[in-house]
Amino acid sequence: MGRFPRADVYLDVTELLSGIFLVGFVWTHMLFVATILFGTRIFNQVPAILDATGISYVGITMVVLVIILHMVIAGRRIPARFQDQRIVWQHAKRLGHKDTWTWVFQVVTGVGVLVMASIHIWSVLAGWPITSSASAGRVQENFFFFYLIFLAFAEFHAAIGIYRQFVKWGWIERKKVSHVLTGITVCIVGLGVASLLVLQFFIGTGGVE
Repeated sequence: MGRFPRADVYLDVTELLSGIFLVGFVWTHMLFVATILFGTRIFNQVPAILDATGISYVGITMVVLVIILHMVIAGRRIPARFQDQRIVWQHAKRLGHKDTWTWVFQVVTGVGVLVMASIHIWSVLAGWPITSSASAGRVQENFFFFYLIFLAFAEFHAAIGIYRQFVKWGWIERKKVSHVLTGITVCIVGLGVASLLVLQFFIGTGGVE
């Protein structure tokens, strides 16, 4: 704890709530994307409804603001100097503890998610509105492997973040929460990969209508 323990608690709670919000968004977003597995008509209906009700515009703004908030709060504990980062890496190797490595992986994936999410949001807004043809075009034009990496980073960052928070606050025993989150992550990543394959190889070729 620092000089202001109460402020640290408030920041920890804010980090928890913003993280849960973002995990919920990532998982919900992946389920929306996975509607492509049921055809382009259903996929196109989802963003059309969100646009018509204004949820898309409010949601995008809220998500961007929460990402910034979460980044600032969570980033306050990340060593800024290279020497400090090297010390953390050396300690992680020396300890060899799962939770130490999950923190290191959380930091690495967090930076990756921040950069890739910025690119993703910009590319989606540049090609607005969201349609199956626009999404397929983006994937087929060079974004297929980008989205594979982004999917892995985002889902593992989300799962590890929830795991660390549940363990930190003592809500669920480590092994139980680890098993549950592993199952959810496998399902979400599986849906994501399947959706990308459909967008890459079937949309625009007469399939999945």
